[in-house]
Amino acid sequence: MSNSLLFCQSLEQCKAATNKSYCYKYPLDYDILPKYTGVPTDDEIKPKEKPWQRIPSPYIVLLLGAYFLLGYLTQLVEDELPTPLRDSDINRDTTDRVSEESSWRYLYEIMGEEPRVCGTEYHLNKTRDMKAIVDRIAVTANQNVRTDWQIVTGDYFLKSAAPFVSYYDRASNIAALLEGESGFHGNGTIGSSILVNCHYDSVPYALGASDNVIFCAAMAETLARMSKRTKKLKHNIIFLFNGAEENPLQGSHGFLQHPWSKGVTTLVNLDSAGSNGKATIFQVTDPRILSAYKAAVTRPSAQSLGEFLFSSGVIPSDTDFRIFRDFGDVHGVDIAFTKWGNLYHTRFDRPEYIRPGVLQWAGDMLLGLLTQLADRDDIGHKVPPAGAVYYDYLNWFVVWQSPALSLLVDAAAVLAALVSTAHYVWLVGPRLSTVRELAFAVAGRVAALVVGAGVAALVTLLMVATTVQLRYLSRPWLVVALYWVPYLVSAVTASHLYDSWRSRKSGLNRSIRTLQAMTATRVVLTVLLSVSMCVPSLATARYALSVPLLMTSVTSLVTSSVVRTVRLKAYQHLVLECVVSLPCVMFTMSLALRLNALLLPTVARSASANPDLVVAAVNVALAAVVSAAVSGVELLFSRRRLWLSLAGLGAAAAALALTPLEPYAASVPSVQRHYWFHTQITTYNINGEQTDQTTGVFVSRQDAYTTERVLQALKTKGIHLNTRTDFEEDCERHVYCNLPLYRTSFARNLARGLFLYTGGPTATDPPAGLALSSRSCVGDTCVYSFTMTGTAHNLITLVPSEGVTLTAWTLSSPASPSTQWGGRPLYVIFHSVATYTEPFEPFVFNVTLNMGAALSGAALRLSLHAHRLHHPHQYSAEYAALLHSMPDYFNVASILTFRNNYVF
Repeated sequence: MSNSLLFCQSLEQCKAATNKSYCYKYPLDYDILPKYTGVPTDDEIKPKEKPWQRIPSPYIVLLLGAYFLLGYLTQLVEDELPTPLRDSDINRDTTDRVSEESSWRYLYEIMGEEPRVCGTEYHLNKTRDMKAIVDRIAVTANQNVRTDWQIVTGDYFLKSAAPFVSYYDRASNIAALLEGESGFHGNGTIGSSILVNCHYDSVPYALGASDNVIFCAAMAETLARMSKRTKKLKHNIIFLFNGAEENPLQGSHGFLQHPWSKGVTTLVNLDSAGSNGKATIFQVTDPRILSAYKAAVTRPSAQSLGEFLFSSGVIPSDTDFRIFRDFGDVHGVDIAFTKWGNLYHTRFDRPEYIRPGVLQWAGDMLLGLLTQLADRDDIGHKVPPAGAVYYDYLNWFVVWQSPALSLLVDAAAVLAALVSTAHYVWLVGPRLSTVRELAFAVAGRVAALVVGAGVAALVTLLMVATTVQLRYLSRPWLVVALYWVPYLVSAVTASHLYDSWRSRKSGLNRSIRTLQAMTATRVVLTVLLSVSMCVPSLATARYALSVPLLMTSVTSLVTSSVVRTVRLKAYQHLVLECVVSLPCVMFTMSLALRLNALLLPTVARSASANPDLVVAAVNVALAAVVSAAVSGVELLFSRRRLWLSLAGLGAAAAALALTPLEPYAASVPSVQRHYWFHTQITTYNINGEQTDQTTGVFVSRQDAYTTERVLQALKTKGIHLNTRTDFEEDCERHVYCNLPLYRTSFARNLARGLFLYTGGPTATDPPAGLALSSRSCVGDTCVYSFTMTGTAHNLITLVPSEGVTLTAWTLSSPASPSTQWGGRPLYVIFHSVATYTEPFEPFVFNVTLNMGAALSGAALRLSLHAHRLHHPHQYSAEYAALLHSMPDYFNVASILTFRNNYVF
């Protein structure tokens, strides 16, 4: 017959109840052996903790080291790529495998030796080469392959964070259609078709090997392999090699005017914000493709957390996916490379930095996905846009659900957590004291989290004030030392201090307190998940909480049952918890690795004054989520000399934190991004007379140190120029601060830029300018006709005077203001000649104004920003020498620009 534990208000009450029981007053002033109170036990309670009930404190450093090593191993799993195949490894007519060797040949042929900037002659030459590639594939195909070079003109209003009208003149697209059973109809239309899109143009001063020639090469190789099939697929596949994505997004809008676009039922958009790893699905509006992707891809990569970051504006970028979705009602998936984002849009986006296997993975993924899609019956028609929640587990498999089902899964995670909490309470004893101690444990978890976050914040503020920000650009692992370690060390310290207080009151042993702390962690996660379920915009990101919560809730039932029935030593309990939590820890670590791969390069071009604060906040949150799976096991370690072990780890992190390591390194490479505008700013009055002219170089702020590093470089080289850094007053008095502007998204950084007073840029031929061709009025309505000459890329801003209303213009897009300036609507037109022509034809456009009372005065303020994006041979000697004197780690995107201000 087993004895039972009985806790009474006094020993006398207990002893009076039974002579067979071991009786102790509650709460105990000492720990008990690792059995649960309130349940049958044969163990005798002893007032002293045995050595085997605790782990020596120095071993906690080894535990943290083991988890950091696990993070490295998780990174290796994430970065594993397939073995590249050579042409000799597969038959030339093989249709189910691609050759990386062949893909590389396409890559070099498409890429060429210079940036392929829209409107330049080199871009036109590479467009011809792109057409020659698809024609060559078509000639040797077994299936019918039709090709086309589309040259198209149009415009649209882009509703981005900084909206504008985008007008494109003669944008080029190369399209190839692999004919399926749906084929062509007698009336000239086409049957059901899958559209797959890449872009072969690039930004200035970047070869664009990854952005986006990797995918264009993979598409060419995929088209070549699929064209060798002996049997037709059910649906057509359109391979669109887009010639004007960086312009921005003009080629995709132009393709919507192509007759082939009318048969498109679904979309696979391919782009890049990095150079390596496996490209990730990060936007979905047609879940049918997710189903096909899951079935076809052996090393899948998909994270809807990226969709949340992208759609919320945290990642300030855009892709052709937006155009197809918003203007063509074409839905599908958006796939992009995100690893090695420090190379994105820099001179290091070159083939030598693409790892072996990347092209093989891209080709295998695309060939498998398109083959699977093109033979599905349900792809024969469009479907309304639908969202999804999706993620992969370490590139092994993909999980995806509809938003409604995902909400049920989140609810199931909450329910599982509540069940695991109830299970803990039942095992310990379903009494008020158990619930009370659990509530104290929850408070302890929250206190440890707050202390950890607070210490990490203080350390970050100290680093910002005394050292250099952005050090993680060339050393991404530094985020662990700079943010994770301060958080973990301080949180563990706070946890033990809190436990020291409560253990004297509760009398629970270490194993029970550990399980109690882990249960409390799940309670905290449950509350956070429950709150987030009330915010619909978080639907695609909630799995970052629900998956770990579900996994830990299920494993807790195992660990608590084992500890209940088997007397475990402390190290055995630790091993048990670590082993069962391993899948959860690796899942959350993979999320942390991917998020940092995207975040760190992004903050480096955000122009934020304190990017480290953003990185610190995100990484503290990541550290909390990753450690949640084992939060509580620290209590298995002895408190004796624990401070010494943690202090040693903290000191090592502090040494790194206070070392002013250089954030930039041209050899790594991790460069400082620059946009330099060699500019001439001229102002004319209403009579057309020049009233002011300024020449020089405007350096747009791209990170926290742009201005500082340029001035430092000038001083080092002994170059003495007049400079200016404060434009706040100019921004109040002039549209866009009277500074050159290429993209409206750059406007937010104008006031904090740097102006170097130098001679002006080499003049264009014909000169960049805008003239009023005619003005005709009927009543109070006047039509102004303007003629613009100059360059291939231009930005036009229009502000009607007080009392004047702009009611229409000759563009097909509605005359909608982009923003407000000085209480007046501001209209912005981005104009480009997207395919080279010589000479550029003048751009003629009309605006219709309701004049009100301004018939005799100034009705319109208008500015023309004319840009030459890639013309190094036209640099003045002074400007070329200035660029040459800058440090190697500068990555300068140089633009020659003329801003002319007019009043009409």
